[in-house]
Amino acid sequence: MSGHFSRVFGVACVLLMCSSQAGLAEQRGQYRSKVLITPDGELDKGAELSIEELEKQISSIEQPYAKSSAGRHLARHYVEAREYGKAIEYYQTALAAQGLSDIANREMLRELAQVYLLSEDYPGAAQTLERALRIDLLPEVSDYLLLAQAYHKMSKYVAVVATLDHMEEKRLTLSTLQMRQALALYYRAGAYAQCEKLLARLLELEPDRPDNWHLLVSVYLQQNKKRQALDQLALAWEKSVPFSERDILLLADLQAVNKNPYGAAELLAEAMAQRKVKAGGDNYRKLFRFWLLAREKDKAAQALMKAVQLSDDIELYLYLARLQMEQRDWQPMHQTMLAACADQLQDKYVGRANLLLGVSQLKLGDTVAARRSFINATLVGGANARAGQWLEFMDAEPATKDEARRIVGICYGSRGKRGKVAVAPSGGSGVTAQEGANEPAAQADIQIKTVAAMRLFYVALDIPLTELDSKLRPLALRMMVHLVKAGGSADGPLQVISTEDAVEGGQPGFELVIPTRGSPTARGKYRVRQAASFKCAYLVHEGPAGELAAAGVDFARALQAAGYELTGERRVVFPETGGSTKIELQLGIK
Repeated sequence: MSGHFSRVFGVACVLLMCSSQAGLAEQRGQYRSKVLITPDGELDKGAELSIEELEKQISSIEQPYAKSSAGRHLARHYVEAREYGKAIEYYQTALAAQGLSDIANREMLRELAQVYLLSEDYPGAAQTLERALRIDLLPEVSDYLLLAQAYHKMSKYVAVVATLDHMEEKRLTLSTLQMRQALALYYRAGAYAQCEKLLARLLELEPDRPDNWHLLVSVYLQQNKKRQALDQLALAWEKSVPFSERDILLLADLQAVNKNPYGAAELLAEAMAQRKVKAGGDNYRKLFRFWLLAREKDKAAQALMKAVQLSDDIELYLYLARLQMEQRDWQPMHQTMLAACADQLQDKYVGRANLLLGVSQLKLGDTVAARRSFINATLVGGANARAGQWLEFMDAEPATKDEARRIVGICYGSRGKRGKVAVAPSGGSGVTAQEGANEPAAQADIQIKTVAAMRLFYVALDIPLTELDSKLRPLALRMMVHLVKAGGSADGPLQVISTEDAVEGGQPGFELVIPTRGSPTARGKYRVRQAASFKCAYLVHEGPAGELAAAGVDFARALQAAGYELTGERRVVFPETGGSTKIELQLGIK
């Protein structure tokens, strides 16, 4: 329908008109014809007058050929003017006059069907195309494709398939474009067997077209032919057909489903190593499942540990702890549970978390903490029966009335209370979930969070940390000026970031940074980088800035004693308002 019918049907129109003016008595029974030649897509004033005149007189035309020709001309004119209602009316007039040949009538029916499609009158389009196909002429592929499209718009999927099947029955030859059009209609109608045949022909004609390979895989999967889908996708992989990340993951999944989890794991691990697939938490979780199915527990544990680090999914922590329990890795298991319970848990995880924590505590010799964790696990559903068995195995004292009242410990939910993380001076597991322990212990609340990824405007400083306090204000003001000139603006408080352990002693090697919005450019000694999300333990220091270093040393020791592994990255976040004295220290943890 491009450019409406003016481009399709040419620039010259032949019009036969009947005049009723006085003075035509000598031409009684004759019709005067008039030829109008107009530019493509345009009608000059004379032509407009002829159209108006023709509309007034078309009902009085008696000769079938003249009436059909005049009606068709008017219909095309109104298609050009986008007045589809009038166009349909005149097409129907032209067809009713029966003045043209079968070939011309079929062409006119096709035009009318397209006008119906433009008007979104799909039943009208279908009826018109059915009428065109009933004409005793050699059928054309385009008629069947248009009719199938009309049926699809009416959600008559059985009729779609039947219409397209007629092309095969009549042995019509389709171009590659027409094959793809038929393929799309078959697929939407759920006729996957026909899709297989078309795709096999398209692969012969276009073996280098990637979507042919992947569409055939999709067709197999729609029919639950997982073996054929795997064979097809594996062949495409061998032939170096371009694969998206989704295609690679599908190939790995199909290998696992077809009882080759080892091959699936190797493929996925290699794809992540080569950066063909994102090395994210979800994919490491998938890799864990593949290795586990392949009974490669060591590799499964490594993949799961990576997934835990990247996703912070509590479910993964519990999987990892259970796997470590099966391998009798008690200390890593205990550290996993400390990390899992760094923040308040969803209630559905509380029972399982306390059970696993209790096992790790018991195996490390901390029977007091283990008893309380198992008691906690008996207070909620999901793991209470097994927790009771562990208490019986320990021959533990029954829970007191206060202990049975609610969960108190590091693995707690919405109805529980966080216990203290006790740091033992020597020996033991270093953890107790019981409040009011008899032995003295240095106690500290451990608060964990993940700082979102952000864009940083920063400068590397090569001055002792002890001198920073006096120089911070002028450095920050100068840096803010450069940030504005670079096209950015502050999106958070001023920070000092270091990744060197030597900073505790005041050695150089840190960055002064401002989180920024916009897209500032690097200027001179100032640089721009994207910082990834940052999992950290943090404390808020309120007091002289000079005391922060000592407080940070104590905090780091407490974290390590509680089982956390430090990454070495440290951030000092200064208050956004000058009236506040609170400085936040963030220590990265794994």
